[in-house]
Amino acid sequence: MPWVDQVTEIINAIELPKSRFYEVVKELRSLGVLEVQETKPTEIHQVRYQVTIEEPEICSFALNNQPRLHQHKVDELLTLKPRPISRRPHQLTIPQRVLMIALLEEADAGGIIRNIGFSDLAQRTGLAIRQVKNQMAKLREFHYVRVSLPGGNTTGLTGRYNSVHALNLRHPDFDRQSTSGGIVIFGQSVPSIPDEYLNYFHFQHRELRKGLLKQRRTSHVQIDQRDELLKLASRAGNLQASSTWIFLNWLCHDLASRTLSELWNELSELTAGELNTIIGNKIRGEWLSAYRAIIEIDDAKNPGQKKAVRSKQPELSILPLIEMSMSTAVRDIAGGVKKALTYSEALPNHAENYHFQILPIPHKGERGLFALEITAGSGTRLNQKNEFVMALGFDPKRGKITVDSISDVYALKHNTLAMTGLATPPLACPILASLPKTEK
Repeated sequence: MPWVDQVTEIINAIELPKSRFYEVVKELRSLGVLEVQETKPTEIHQVRYQVTIEEPEICSFALNNQPRLHQHKVDELLTLKPRPISRRPHQLTIPQRVLMIALLEEADAGGIIRNIGFSDLAQRTGLAIRQVKNQMAKLREFHYVRVSLPGGNTTGLTGRYNSVHALNLRHPDFDRQSTSGGIVIFGQSVPSIPDEYLNYFHFQHRELRKGLLKQRRTSHVQIDQRDELLKLASRAGNLQASSTWIFLNWLCHDLASRTLSELWNELSELTAGELNTIIGNKIRGEWLSAYRAIIEIDDAKNPGQKKAVRSKQPELSILPLIEMSMSTAVRDIAGGVKKALTYSEALPNHAENYHFQILPIPHKGERGLFALEITAGSGTRLNQKNEFVMALGFDPKRGKITVDSISDVYALKHNTLAMTGLATPPLACPILASLPKTEK
């Protein structure tokens, strides 16, 4: 087709300004990724684009240490079907597909993205930050992203932390064979998980505020400003930003998930004190590093250029104040989940090969209801028929945990999906229309 019409069509498809389109073409040509063949001046002006990128290079710019964990799903999104968008099952536009690929490259085995901000995603995709946020909302609506927690920067308490996103690796449009495992919903009545630990940071916030109000009523009692822990407790009790406490409570759940994944056998074999020591060491030395924000600094080897590195944040200055009890909370959540799973017999043998992930809850959920996603590890493979969705509760008359099988996650009520982090209703995607109706 004529050159102007061709450019217009491409620009409309990828939703880039015309000036940016030419910049991208120039960048790709300089990288050797794109070959452009133009017709002779005497002919109708046409241009042929030939992509020459090799498949292993697709994830080469990912910040994640294991960018090819979801290569199969990336390949599915890269496969262009010769049908208009309205007739594609996933209904994803090109910008949405590009953003989804960037998210898959940065996700861990359970589909969680911890340390990538909107500015990082904008740089990775070529979209503006506003576009990234708009397209992320669409991906939640289409249920490719289950839920997102906002980032923030609470100086002196948590430091800077990026948004957290949970991908739906079990979306009906993906090949189910590539993601084995299931979903277990824990009701608030499951007795093996103490509520004060499941909602540990929410209870901490409440207690700090109570102490602060009591201190204010007692005028002759003053906080010693030289005592850093007392200053920190005062600051934490005064803090009104609920998003910070939602993030901290999620952090506690995420650390419990890591305990389940990495210390499955130890949860039954070691004493409480031994577990507390191991968990405390891992929190300080390894696990918190997953939340270090990605920042840009000057590249000493390449003057005038920047390089991406992990910052020292989140500093989590609050850790010394609650370290011992936080380790206990993480241990008891993980231990309680293991007890309930063992009783329900949801998993076959060798459960230590599974990846466990408590899903983020984007609100102040103090009702004790949460969802656990279980993904088979590389050495474990479940058959298609072993995919499961179940709910665990408690029968007080028999004194036993109850197990209810659920046909599909989309059969759950809207408020259950929202309260457990399984989805962000309302959902709207043509491929979901053929599935059981979600109750409101």
